[in-house]
Amino acid sequence: MKTLKKQGWRIKMPSKNELISYAMDSASYLIGKFDKIDRIILHGSIARGDFDEESDIDLFIDSNEKNVKKINKILEDYYKTNKFKEWKLKGIENPISIITGKLDSEEWKDLKRSIINNGIILFGEYTANTEKINSYTLISFDNIKPDKKRIAIYRKIFGFKVGKKEYPGLVQKLNTKKIGKGTILVPSQYVKEFLGYLKSKKVTPKLYDLWSDIII
Repeated sequence: MKTLKKQGWRIKMPSKNELISYAMDSASYLIGKFDKIDRIILHGSIARGDFDEESDIDLFIDSNEKNVKKINKILEDYYKTNKFKEWKLKGIENPISIITGKLDSEEWKDLKRSIINNGIILFGEYTANTEKINSYTLISFDNIKPDKKRIAIYRKIFGFKVGKKEYPGLVQKLNTKKIGKGTILVPSQYVKEFLGYLKSKKVTPKLYDLWSDIII
C-alpha cells in the first residue's frame, strides 16, 4: 500500500476516486465564480491513473474567454476555503494546474488527442457514444539525415539488440506498433512523449489521426 509522510504522520496515499472528488470540488468552486466556462476536463496522470503523491490536478478549462489572471485569483481564493482545509486534513492538497483555451483550436490539438482517450469531464456537455472509440495517431518520420542521426533516433524509438541483450525503445515501453520503416501507430495518450523526443532531435514528423472501435 502506498503511503506518504506528512508532518510526522504516515498517511494513506489518496485513491484515484478521492483525487477526482477533490478535482470536482475545485471545479465546482471555479464555475461558481466564473460563468464563462464551457467545460472543465481533468486530464494528465490522475485521469490516466498513473499518478503519484506529488501529481498535480491537471484541469483544462474550455472557454472562449482566456482570463488567466482572474482564474488564478479564483484558484488562490479556493485554497483559503474551509472545504480545501477539509481536504488538507485528509492529506489531499495536490496543486491544481490550470490550462485555459478552446480545446478544438489548433493551439491544443496535441493535448486534445490525449483528452479524447483519457480525459474526465467534470463540468459541461458530454456527448455519449454507443461504443468506446479508441484514438491513435500515425506518426511518420522517414528520410532523416544524416545516417548517423537516423540510426540513433531509430534505436531510441524501436530499441536495439547487442548479442543476447535487448534494449527496448519507446515503441516497446509505450505500447506502440511499428507499421513500417519510420512509421508507428501510437495511442493518443502517448503521442506527446514521441513528439517531444522528435522535436528535441529537430525532426518534423507527419501526423495522421485515426479512430477505431477496437483496441489495435
